[in-house]
Amino acid sequence: MTQASNYANRRGRYPAFSRPTTSPDLFPDGSTDRLASNRLIWESCNILTQGEDLGWLQNDQDLPHYKSLVAKGKGYISFWLTEDLHTDHPAILESEAALALIEQFDIRAACLHLIYAAHATQLERPWEQSFVLSDVQLEHYLGLNRNKKLNKQQKLEQMLEWAKQPCRLLVYISYPSQGKVPMFSVSRTWLWEIAEPILHYQNCFTDAQGKPIGSKKLMGFTLKVRCGHWAEYFLNEERRCNELGYYECGILSKQILHDLMGMWHHQEGAARLITWLLFKTRVNRSSPITVETLMKVAFGEAALQAARTDSQERKTIVRKWICVLRSLLSKGWQITPDAKTYPMQYWVETPTIKELEQIPDDPDDAIAFWTDDANAPKDKQLTHTKRRVRGSFEPLLTGRLWINPPGNIMHKLDPAPKVDRISRSKSRKAADSAKLSTSQIIQSGHQLKQFRIAKGWSQAELAEQLDRSVSWVKMVESGKRQIQSIDQSKLLNETQPQA
Repeated sequence: MTQASNYANRRGRYPAFSRPTTSPDLFPDGSTDRLASNRLIWESCNILTQGEDLGWLQNDQDLPHYKSLVAKGKGYISFWLTEDLHTDHPAILESEAALALIEQFDIRAACLHLIYAAHATQLERPWEQSFVLSDVQLEHYLGLNRNKKLNKQQKLEQMLEWAKQPCRLLVYISYPSQGKVPMFSVSRTWLWEIAEPILHYQNCFTDAQGKPIGSKKLMGFTLKVRCGHWAEYFLNEERRCNELGYYECGILSKQILHDLMGMWHHQEGAARLITWLLFKTRVNRSSPITVETLMKVAFGEAALQAARTDSQERKTIVRKWICVLRSLLSKGWQITPDAKTYPMQYWVETPTIKELEQIPDDPDDAIAFWTDDANAPKDKQLTHTKRRVRGSFEPLLTGRLWINPPGNIMHKLDPAPKVDRISRSKSRKAADSAKLSTSQIIQSGHQLKQFRIAKGWSQAELAEQLDRSVSWVKMVESGKRQIQSIDQSKLLNETQPQA
């Protein structure tokens, strides 16, 4: 018998195969890592998540492309499509072939795009250097190692397909001069240039004569990816230091990748918004966003226009909108409605802690509780929601929301607080905290504590105002819990100074 056969008989498995050396893993702290977040990365992520719902244009040669204006319309970034992944001169896809490819774009491929954008920040010269990824790394990034519904081969085949989709985008760039950064242009470069994947097959068993028994099985792959020429202008640390180029970074968390992988099918609108907000909240977290803008991202402009003219479509999109809000809140996104513009009958109705504590643990008592609740007046029911009046859909679209990312990302985006060597007196702290008003959004535990001190409240009094427990207030102020949107709304509108 051969050595392979002897090994299989002794150990009951195939011999191991060697793998090329890969790039360092992302998320060294187990939670977050840097992410290239320039406009090019953002718009290509929108293409992968929103697909045909974007405004695709066609030129005289019938070549569909997506164009995004930059620098107040003075420049642009345009995206074209190709199937030539491993040639020096990729051909642009024409009408029907391009539209067919757009229909295949998958939100899970956007996860690979985000992973590429994070790995690109590990390189000093990413337009010349490549990063190397293995299926094992991708499986852990995406959380597929916990997926028991797919076998190994199915996971590998799907990851290979997702890995290729971002690489099918070709980029044309024309940027005007801004400040010291001179004008520049880039023509027909890959968004991500991918080499032919290295496929790893497990060695077959052999008989006494050395002939293979059975067929080879794909057991892994290795990807070698490089940024297109655009990176010389957008990921060039030397140019940035000399104020001759751009280098924008955001924060990517492993949990967001897992969230997208878990909701891409049943909650597509929420998945679209998460990827869009990941970039939007890095650029501007101080300004509210209109519901109309968010709905266009989540559901597409065509669906929004249909809802404006058809009552049934309007009911459908409102139901989906409430589901999107509920999903984002459950994933840790901090969403606060503007009380002056947002119709609260379209907000996620969440019973308070005190109300939930009324529900009995005993099943028989719980049945009696819910029976009594159903027989109570509607405005007294635990599940009561405010009635939506006719003509309130358009005001909903003009409503505004403040949105911030989950705490682990928010913490990394916030500038590090300056250390004051001279300790301030309690009176000075109280005076500073008194500057906080209910018109400001209270997002952190430190701000909540300042607000409470300025009001002269104890933790128990604040808990009573918010219908929360004292332990909840303590955990928020210590940074162990996040302030929910319903609490922020109460702080903005309901709390008043004590006499």
